[in-house]
Amino acid sequence: MPRVVVLGGGYAGLASLIELSKKDKNLELHLLDGDADHCKITNLHKTFQHPLEKFTVSYAELAEKFHFTFHQHRLDFSEQDLARWQQQQKLPLPQAELPFDWLVVATGASPIQLHAGPGSFGQNELRLGQGKALLESLLEPGEVEPLQLSLVGGGATGVQVLFELHEQLRRNRLPLKLRLIDQNHRLVPNLPEGAHKYITKKLRRAGIDYLPGTNYLGQTEAQIQLAELATGHEFSLPSQLTLQFPGVSAAPSKLKTNAHGQVMSNGKTLENILSAGDCSTYDSSGLNSLTAQAAVRKGKLVARNIVRLSGGEKPQTYRYQEKGYLVSLGAVDAIGWIGLRCNLAKGFLASVIKDGMETQYDLFLDGVDTYLDFP
Repeated sequence: MPRVVVLGGGYAGLASLIELSKKDKNLELHLLDGDADHCKITNLHKTFQHPLEKFTVSYAELAEKFHFTFHQHRLDFSEQDLARWQQQQKLPLPQAELPFDWLVVATGASPIQLHAGPGSFGQNELRLGQGKALLESLLEPGEVEPLQLSLVGGGATGVQVLFELHEQLRRNRLPLKLRLIDQNHRLVPNLPEGAHKYITKKLRRAGIDYLPGTNYLGQTEAQIQLAELATGHEFSLPSQLTLQFPGVSAAPSKLKTNAHGQVMSNGKTLENILSAGDCSTYDSSGLNSLTAQAAVRKGKLVARNIVRLSGGEKPQTYRYQEKGYLVSLGAVDAIGWIGLRCNLAKGFLASVIKDGMETQYDLFLDGVDTYLDFP
């Protein structure tokens, strides 16, 4: 019975396992991940209001549903390790080596680390379920009026966190001053210009200061240190808390693959090792952005190609094109595009569509595949 091992239980890793469990019942499937549960990280901004458990699913539960074996273990590796694993076709685990016929590397991405000091908070803390505790601490009576908070990062995650936190604090009538600090001169650069204008307009209406072209240097107990990128001028502003959401980078590194998802190392194809998700760059016309929709499609593609290659068939090429992208701006607002980049979606309708996209993934984890478009 051919054995497939998947490293990483994020969007791409689970998409691979779920697809494999449906396409070939004769495969022996294994998952390695350092955590005990899968987190729907596109919903992390909602954990200021809801418990983290609402957006996680245990790997044990998923393993039973989709017939794979789960190993809670984080396996560090380099590109040289992958080349060696290709030759040996086995992985080093603490108890014993795990042989494989096919290996899928889907280790995803990790938050970019900035200077962390007292009063810093980021994606890792949200992933640990500390969002509600942070909000409750902010609502406690304090000596400083109004409370001043800074958020670093004008990408999708940073913007979603900013508006979710603003909405929760405003609902509790807490006097506060929020500011958004961004190295770029455009918010959410992968969205059309119209989205930037819409978000900046909403920032002004909410009384949130926006500092584009500004570099974050550090945070003390009561101040944030900044620098103007254009001039290098350094300055400080009062800030009791800095939320750091500058983006993510491939973990442990970005892997280059051919158009079918097979890893390339020193110009050679590692025939039995494929990669999917944020840690992979495909040599094809398909979408290579660090997004959940790209991760799911890559994961499904490598699963199908493993089945095809196992059966002596020609693998398929990754050609998936982005169908749209939406960013939440609070409970009843969102901005982005659907179908064509010129088709800007905003407001309550965009929020409903965004929720529908999240529901689509929930159904996928329940075994109902509504991702009908082939990657």
